[in-house]
Formats: sequence, C-alpha cells, structure tokens
Amino acid sequence: MRRAFSPFLLLGSLASPAGAQRLDYAPLADEEPVLTWQKAEAPASTGPRLHYALLDRLEWAPQRGTDGYSWDFSALLGGDRNGVWLSSVGEGGLWSRPDYIETQALYSRTAAEGVYLNAGLRWDAKPAPQRFYFTAGGQYERTWGENDLWLGGFGYLSHEGELSARFGGIYNHRLLPRLYAQPSFELNASAEDVPELGLGRGLSYAELGLRLRYEVAHGFAPYVGVSWERALGRTADYARAAGENPEAKSVVVGLRFYGGED
Repeated sequence: MRRAFSPFLLLGSLASPAGAQRLDYAPLADEEPVLTWQKAEAPASTGPRLHYALLDRLEWAPQRGTDGYSWDFSALLGGDRNGVWLSSVGEGGLWSRPDYIETQALYSRTAAEGVYLNAGLRWDAKPAPQRFYFTAGGQYERTWGENDLWLGGFGYLSHEGELSARFGGIYNHRLLPRLYAQPSFELNASAEDVPELGLGRGLSYAELGLRLRYEVAHGFAPYVGVSWERALGRTADYARAAGENPEAKSVVVGLRFYGGED
C-alpha cells in the first residue's frame, strides 16, 4: 500500500576576497614594529542558501510477510522570504523497483513566522498512468525548546482535471537528551472516482505512525516504530476488487538524516 507523503557545509576560501588576510602593525614601546596576522571578517551572506535538507524516513517495513522500503525527503532553498521547497517520497518491495514515486517542486513564501505558502508542480512517476498536478497549499512549523510541530495541507489538480487533497502532520518530542518520539498522521481525499489509479471519491487513505529515534550524532538517528495504513471508502472497495488488503500494520526500522541551519 502506498504512502503519499509525504546537510551541508558552506566553506570559505582563504583565497577569496571575503577570506583574505591583511597585515596590521602592533607597535611596542621603544622597539621595532612587530607584524601580526588578523583574519578579515567575512560579510554576512544575503543570497540564496540551503535552509535545510531532511531525509525524514529511510525505512524498511515487513508487511504481512512482504518486505518493503520507503523514503521521505524534503529540502528548502532560497532567501529569508522566498524559496523553493522540494520533496520526494516513494516505496516499493525490498527486491523490486519502487511502485510509488512522487516528486514535488514548489515555490515557497514566508507569510508569517512559521507559516509558508506554496504553489508549484507535483509529478507521480508511478503507478501508471503517470500524473502531473498543479499544487497549492501551505505549511506551518512551530518550535519550542527541543520539540517541534509541522502541519501541511495541499490541494491538487491533475492534468486530467482530477481534484484531490492531502493533510498531514508530524510532531517531534524530546524524551531524553538524545531520544525523541515522533507521532505522525496523514489523510487523503479525492473529489471523484479515478479507477485507473484505484482512487475512489471521498476520503481515500489514512495513515498513523509512531517512531522512536536515538540521535547517535547531530542530524543522524536510527529509529524503530509502528505504522498503520488503511484505504478508505470507495478506494478500499477498489483495493478489495484487485485482491489487496485495504489495511496494513507494520513494525518499521530506519534512519533519519538532517542538515541545515541550526
């Protein structure tokens, strides 16, 4: 069953003008001047930059005897108010090619502290037939102490004129200095039946998850957890007609990588 959802160094060069060194004289009383080295201050960067890159999930999940893998990656690049938000999610069988691949590239504008408005394109490379979507929505982020909350809501209009929507959230809660709990949820809906994609009108898909991770190093954390997924309504009927179970419960293990501004 598919999942819909859905670090880096900047090095200065001593040969560059910003990192150039200059000679200053530090005179001593009744002695010859002594040469001392001082490094010039580099001007603050005002251009586009990488705000963050996050591989939130790279995991393996045994589902009813069938091994599966999935990933969830996102990144934000740009200035303080305008940027580009990129994401990629997918899944597949452990010994097979991915059976679901979704990629998004969205313009992101900061509307208020922690509030981002998005518009752009989404491409579902798999399953067939492929779909291109115009995407519009928003994201909300809030951080307090070592805890943070992310909420997102998006609407999609495919090149075939099909309307759908998605709402999800992730909460990171610090239990111990290096131990975090991460509950998450996702809910999808479709405005119409799309039999070729196995989607039915109304609420179509729900997922709940709980992952427990331990930060071995800053930005690197293995985790274990549980995941519950279920096709809903007419989408569940399509799954049953295709001989699939509309519900899946899994124990998951994986890795999480983060890099960006602190």
